Amino acid sequence: MLAQLVESLRKVLEPIPGFDFIASAPYIFRPFCLLIVLSIASGIVGVFVNLRCAEFNAEAIVHGIFPGIVVGALYGGIDQIIPGAAICSVFLVAALVWASRSTRINESIIATVLTTFFALGVVISLKKGDMSGQLEALMFGRLLDVTDERMTQAMWICLFAIIVLLATWKQQIIVAFDRASAPLMGVHTLFVDIVLNVGIAAVVVSASSAVGVLLVIGYLIIPGASARLVSRTVGRMVAVGIFVGIAGVVLGMYVMNLELDHPISPQAAIALSMCAMFVVVLIVRWLFQVISSIVFAHKTHTSGTDMHVLAKSCKGRE
Repeated sequence: MLAQLVESLRKVLEPIPGFDFIASAPYIFRPFCLLIVLSIASGIVGVFVNLRCAEFNAEAIVHGIFPGIVVGALYGGIDQIIPGAAICSVFLVAALVWASRSTRINESIIATVLTTFFALGVVISLKKGDMSGQLEALMFGRLLDVTDERMTQAMWICLFAIIVLLATWKQQIIVAFDRASAPLMGVHTLFVDIVLNVGIAAVVVSASSAVGVLLVIGYLIIPGASARLVSRTVGRMVAVGIFVGIAGVVLGMYVMNLELDHPISPQAAIALSMCAMFVVVLIVRWLFQVISSIVFAHKTHTSGTDMHVLAKSCKGRE
């Protein structure tokens, strides 16, 4: 059903100028649609990752979900990568939430969980023999190999991440800005921590087979970090985060189509485009600060001149 809807949308957009490459073939349009949905989910999740300073948790989930991806690919085929990663994420989220409740050795436990899960994935992958090529594909993804089944699975998981974060929107904001007082407001911090880690895991799982577990960290960090630079409210941060993600996807799709001497990795093109959008936001912020300082200086000078004229006028009347 969802795959048919995506294909119908591709046929509608194909004759429209600007979509000539993106909608030219199903194997290009499928990952494009997946990345757009992923950008919306990561725009919401990434903002709360930034507000909660949970970047290390995100990094741990990105690496820790690797054994689930390996098991799914080895014993179920490439279309079972997402289910395998989803099962692994349950155990990983439980471990990270437990680690986050420890105030003394929080980061040490998270680092231990990260190393343990990732090393376990490497051991499992090598158990089947030399899989250096497959191992690289699992870590960095195969964007243009996204099938209808994997696209559908990933989109539903992204939708799940969006729903759980929006359902706990108010609680997430309260915990992000005043965790100590959150229980006094009736907020269950443990539940909020679980939901946030589940949202992070959902984004990683949905992008695992397309972008890869190593490059997906950009989707969890860059949108929120970019939004933090130019936004003052959480709502605006989410809007900017989603815009940065979508703009990075569109830019990356056209970058991978450039005619160069050597082919460009689609996953790397998307990741670098996301980084480029962060630089663009930095430049926009700097320009805004420069213009604001010029306008403020002009207003101050004008106000000082008006006060001087008024003082002379009053002195003349005397």
